[in-house]
Amino acid sequence: MKLEDEHRKIKEFWDRKMSQRSKSPPQFRYQEYFYSKYKDRIREPILDLGCGDGEFLDMVCKDGRLDIYGLDISEVAVQLARKRLYPYLGESVDERIKLGDMILISNFFRKEFFGTVVCEGTIHQSTCTGARMTAKELHKVLAHGGLAYISTRSSSTIPAYATPIEEERETYRMVGEGGVVRCYFSREGVVRLVEDLFEIVELQEKEVILRVEGTPYKMWILVLKKP
Repeated sequence: MKLEDEHRKIKEFWDRKMSQRSKSPPQFRYQEYFYSKYKDRIREPILDLGCGDGEFLDMVCKDGRLDIYGLDISEVAVQLARKRLYPYLGESVDERIKLGDMILISNFFRKEFFGTVVCEGTIHQSTCTGARMTAKELHKVLAHGGLAYISTRSSSTIPAYATPIEEERETYRMVGEGGVVRCYFSREGVVRLVEDLFEIVELQEKEVILRVEGTPYKMWILVLKKP
């Protein structure tokens, strides 16, 4: 299946999931850890790639940082985020919270525009090829010296219903989740994902609890700097 068709299926999957997710209580997310630990180094404008319902950007706005942007593939997510962030952004919310695919970030934002980029649980929602394309797109839109935060699934916790895709390294078909593709990276794989693009400031494997299902799984937490 072509990458654009895979992403169309992922979009449909997340349109369905967001209606559940928006009604569930928030979990601890490591992007909040990143924001707290690196607060003095975070520069605006800030992009949340895969912004979902705007939870992280809402926290950022409450902290007084209003030069923010979001991009998500789900129309449902974008509408929820715009509604949530309207009190801070007003009429500019539609321009700042955009509907779009992560492999096309530079179609929406100019090169080296952002001081900081956050990508929580998003980059693995593709094939390995798509994830690498996204890393390259993040590199394009991040300013030199800027920080990027990425969290992505670890190969330590691959579900039993995940079927490997032979032609794509570390990529699986999620038979139990509507047949979408997803990456599960080894440590070597996640380093390979960002090599020649970013300096790795921090790399840790952490446990996360799924927000809707309550299932624990492992994530790689990366803090990166663009040289």
